[in-house]
Amino acid sequence: MSQTCPCHSGQPYAHCCQPFHEGKQRPSPTQLMRARYAAYALGNVRFIRQTQRPEHGRTAQAQENASQRRAIQAFCQNTQFLGLQILADEILSESQATVTFHATLLQNGQDASFTEQSLFERHQGRWFYVRALAQE
Repeated sequence: MSQTCPCHSGQPYAHCCQPFHEGKQRPSPTQLMRARYAAYALGNVRFIRQTQRPEHGRTAQAQENASQRRAIQAFCQNTQFLGLQILADEILSESQATVTFHATLLQNGQDASFTEQSLFERHQGRWFYVRALAQE
């Protein structure tokens, strides 16, 4: 029996987000949003970090990277990922897109759900998460 994808698509993980997590396919902005959510649910810090826009003109220090990894790991471990709804997606140009989603989360038994419009940019043929444009 195959595991249902943690992005809540209803599809088997092997046919949904797993190929993106393994680098076998390049996701569209909407697929990347789903794959990042699934990566958080699975604690796949490597994928989360690899799909953030590379910093231009900045050398990241190893200590900062370790701190960011620990923060992501703690978030993943302390959060229940109960649902993801894609509300809208829009290609703004060849190199920019937005995806609006609602994530249903619990942290320490408390509702931590939110709605966000995320900005994605294409860099060297791949889409990356840049930042939240708006969050409720």
